[in-house]
Amino acid sequence: MEKSLQTWLLSQASYYLEYLQPRKSIALLEALQSIDKKNPDIYRMLSYAYLQAEQPEESIRAADNFLKYARPGTDIRAIKWIKGRALLKKKKAALSR
Repeated sequence: MEKSLQTWLLSQASYYLEYLQPRKSIALLEALQSIDKKNPDIYRMLSYAYLQAEQPEESIRAADNFLKYARPGTDIRAIKWIKGRALLKKKKAALSR
């Protein structure tokens, strides 16, 4: 896939996240992930989209993949926040059962 198309798809996914449409964002990001399995930006956005979509397990998995593929020196504060929120949601869900 051309780099310009990938960039456009990432920007569309970002738009959907901004306007609280995580499922549309997830669909685009999962398609991109199948093409580029080592792109940390995809996993960062997926982690947040899954969090918005109330899918904490997937959010945690995407956050872990972001950390796996992120370049050394990358700012990881945001992904730690996302993962922390996902862990909290997972814990609350387990307690309510």
